[in-house]
Amino acid sequence: MTSLRIVRLAVTPILMALAANCFLKYLWWTACSSAWQGIPKLAAQWKAAGARASFNGWSVVILELASTVILFRVLGSGSSGASGFFRNAPRLIFASIITIAGTAVLALVLTWVKQGLP
Repeated sequence: MTSLRIVRLAVTPILMALAANCFLKYLWWTACSSAWQGIPKLAAQWKAAGARASFNGWSVVILELASTVILFRVLGSGSSGASGFFRNAPRLIFASIITIAGTAVLALVLTWVKQGLP
C-alpha cells in the first residue's frame, strides 16, 4: 500500500467526523430557527440561526462528497475488462455507503461524547 493511499485513508474518517459535527450543528440551528420563528423580539436570532443552519447543512454535503471521492479513489480500479461504468459504479456505491454509514456512526459517538455517555 502506497503512502498516498494511507494518507487518503487517514483523511477520510477525519472528513466524516467533521461532517458528523456539522450535521449535529445543522440539527441544532434548525431547531433554534424553528423555535424562534414568528417571535418578533427574536427576529435577529431567528435569521442568524437560519443562516448558520444553512451553512452547516452545505458543509455536511461538501464534506460527504469530498470523503466519498477520496474513498472512491482509495478503492482503486482493478484492471478488469469491464467498461468504465460497470467498473466504477460499484466502487462509487460502496464508497457512498461507507461514507454515509461512517458519518452516522461518528454523529452518534459525538452525541454521546458531547452529552455524556449513557
